[in-house]
Amino acid sequence: MMSLLPVNENAPARRGPGRDLLVVGPTAAGYLLASLVLHHRALTAISTATTGGITSDPHQFAWWLTWLPHALHTGQNPLFTTFMHFPLGVNAMWNTTVPVLAALIAPVTLTAGPVAAYNAGMILGPVASGTALFLALRPYVAEWAPRAVAGLLYAFSPFIIAHGHVGHLNMAWSVLPPVLVWVVHPLFIRPRAPLRTGALLGLALAVQTGLYTQTVALGVIALSVTAVVLAARRPDLIASRVKPVLTAAATCCGVYAVLCAYPLYLLLAGPGRPHGQIRDHALTGTDAANIVFPTTLTMFRPGEEGIADRFVGYIGEQGGYLGVPLIAVLLVGVLMVRDTALRLTAAIGVVLLVLSLGITLIVVGRNTGVPLPWRLLEPVPLVGQAEAMRLQVFVALCVAVMVALLWQRWRVGKARVGGVAALVAAATWLPADAHVVHPVVVPAFFTGPNVAQVDGRVVETVPRVNGQWRGGAEPLLWQALSGMAYRTTGGYFIGSDADNPVLFETLPGPYQFSATNLLRHEPPTTTADEAADRLRARGVQTVLVVDRPGIEEADLLAWTSTVTGTPARRFDDVWLFDLPPRP
Repeated sequence: MMSLLPVNENAPARRGPGRDLLVVGPTAAGYLLASLVLHHRALTAISTATTGGITSDPHQFAWWLTWLPHALHTGQNPLFTTFMHFPLGVNAMWNTTVPVLAALIAPVTLTAGPVAAYNAGMILGPVASGTALFLALRPYVAEWAPRAVAGLLYAFSPFIIAHGHVGHLNMAWSVLPPVLVWVVHPLFIRPRAPLRTGALLGLALAVQTGLYTQTVALGVIALSVTAVVLAARRPDLIASRVKPVLTAAATCCGVYAVLCAYPLYLLLAGPGRPHGQIRDHALTGTDAANIVFPTTLTMFRPGEEGIADRFVGYIGEQGGYLGVPLIAVLLVGVLMVRDTALRLTAAIGVVLLVLSLGITLIVVGRNTGVPLPWRLLEPVPLVGQAEAMRLQVFVALCVAVMVALLWQRWRVGKARVGGVAALVAAATWLPADAHVVHPVVVPAFFTGPNVAQVDGRVVETVPRVNGQWRGGAEPLLWQALSGMAYRTTGGYFIGSDADNPVLFETLPGPYQFSATNLLRHEPPTTTADEAADRLRARGVQTVLVVDRPGIEEADLLAWTSTVTGTPARRFDDVWLFDLPPRP
């Protein structure tokens, strides 16, 4: 069957898979070394600090890494939990619960703890992502060196660096995009074994569903864009491609539906799912200025002068940097080097770049009001909940592939200069030494024998879990480090309740509002009886007040004793109050 890509007679001869097996280990080891350098501050505090510029997301990830092995060991549902946001619970499929990753890293979690498991995941994510692209490029790039460079560029692209900086474990493992690069070859370019191709694609999407569901939706969009671009390149081959592509697509859907039947139920009709838009579409597009201006996470920032401070969003979502040097080199390469794969990749990358800009054009934080194509996808179920800016990972992938294609052609005339220039320009992506760590502060009670006092109970903690970026999810980490000894009424999650179509944390009740006031030396906002009734209505059996340095808790302790009708009992660094049922 004819190929969409013409055979390049000047390309180096393709080597057998045996050579790949010999070089994949050293290549992955190189990526691991780079990741260790990037996360060097975490190496001496692997179980005592979390890598990431904020703390709530790392603590939340550590909780979910703990939850999966705990749920499997105790025979509970790993995809729905009442150990957080009790008694309503949390729908795991609407949250970044990474169950597939939790299963892979479970040996680390069970032996070294959730903090070490989280840090290990952050370190290994770029390694897995880069190695995946190195392997996926083999049908397109014969030589191992260009593929190794492409994998390195992708694994440490501005997108993955930005998300790694804020502790987004799910985005550090961006493995699906390279898998889709491989799928394109047997699906569209040289169709063969459509049943096998479809089954493997369905399996890949199912695995990604267990890593991060949003990337599944974005991956389908990227694959659809690729199909349209390839069809536009060779419309004469469309008729011959319809049957194998539809066969593969049907097989993919079937395999995915079987493997993800329950996760899909939770997403579409499960309890605790949000019933409204979880993000403002106006704020989920890439700031166009970020394409040419880097953030402080990039080592070379000539002329940046604080422009990044005005980008829309926060630094974790500002990973769309390409840079003028790299754009210029790739543009010249596309114009001067007659390489169909290079030009098709560029076309796909440009379309995805435009889609990543969101529903309207934003430049240096200013919404121009100019409508953009993503607006057409806004009403699509599930896809409409995705963040357009996260298509940046596919744009970075296209750039890495283009650099590899140019280097592959470097022996051929004009491409020699282009390949070298592309490598030099790609060096402008070199990340700055900006990855920080935050020490984990855990009250001794939660890791000592006295935690048995709350074993199996429903606990209200002060402080309570909330969505504040710094410290808000600390109580979740304490719960994880206790071995999930108790349930908690607080939570940091995406969900809903009877009164709120969308929630990002458990809303505080009368007791917590009053506790906040008392810690400010202000009067409580409610009566002790009302606070007790609301706690009992949520199933609370124990109240824990953590003794925190520099905070005077005497008024809170006295009032909590009145609320519960029981005296405070001191265990390690917490005060414990039992809340008996109302007589």
